[in-house]
Amino acid sequence: MKRKRIIGLLGLVVLLFLIYYFYLAKPTTFTKTDTFKRYSEVNEVLDVIEIDERRVFVPIVTNENEYGMSLWLWKNHKWNMEFDSTVGGPMVIKLKSTDPSSYKVFWNIHPRDQISYGEFYLLRDRNYRITDEIGNYNPRLQMKTILDFEEKPYGIMDLPKDWQSVIMASIKVEETKQPDSIFQNMFPVIQDVYFGWIPYNNEHKRQDSRATMVGGASWGGSVDLQPVGEIQEEELEYLKIEE
Repeated sequence: MKRKRIIGLLGLVVLLFLIYYFYLAKPTTFTKTDTFKRYSEVNEVLDVIEIDERRVFVPIVTNENEYGMSLWLWKNHKWNMEFDSTVGGPMVIKLKSTDPSSYKVFWNIHPRDQISYGEFYLLRDRNYRITDEIGNYNPRLQMKTILDFEEKPYGIMDLPKDWQSVIMASIKVEETKQPDSIFQNMFPVIQDVYFGWIPYNNEHKRQDSRATMVGGASWGGSVDLQPVGEIQEEELEYLKIEE
């Protein structure tokens, strides 16, 4: 009996150690060397930017002179690449889908394109729909901020505070259409807002972004990403004020 207790105690100690080692231990410092070890196509690591304690953003230059990006997650006591792209145009990561304050936009612009800045938009199309014989009208939404590429071609930032409030309101509206809390936890809320951007040169003229936007990307289900497409000026709406 005593021997069984000792074996049981040792087993518990081993189990607690494994839980700590794989799930609770603090991440090791992510270095540029980690990227080269796992990512053989990298020619240069431009930076390592901490998103939070367990995630980092790494803008890179490949052997083919593509300006790409990768996201890394500390999981099971090692750094795992959860996103890999040779496209450097803006993308949005949602660390928590129901919390817009956790959304971040990141990018790595190819210098060949000579893009000075980007107009970055939060958009919603005007629409009208009838649900259960009740009509719902959603007005046009268009909000703009600037992504500055002059100092560095790469970066990551939070969404503006007013954007966060608007997206949260959109989430709340959609949640009311899913009254069963069980289904809310099983499926993410579908938002009716989206993102777009327009690249400009230092003369404030639209600039071709071919080197930045041509390429490929891959990611798994462990990361919630939303691509950001280029939009045309004709898609935007402006309020005309009569003098």
